Amino acid sequence: MSDSSQPPVFLSETPHAVPVPRVVQQAYLWVVSALGGLATIALLVFAVATQSNADADRIAGAKGGSSIDALVGALAVTHGRPGNL
Repeated sequence: MSDSSQPPVFLSETPHAVPVPRVVQQAYLWVVSALGGLATIALLVFAVATQSNADADRIAGAKGGSSIDALVGALAVTHGRPGNL
């Protein structure tokens, strides 16, 4: 007789596999998503902080001139960046 049972979906699937409850799967996905979100927020904050620090150093270096010169220079740099209108 031929074997009429369904073949396993994965190669490592065995009849003795322990099923993982759906709650555990959902909790795992939530934890992984939360860690990814936190990493994204941390990188965004780091990027903004480093850019702001560079702008602050540049503006502090321009203090020798008038405040109008510093303002015009800051506006020129800001509007010279791609994506800033």
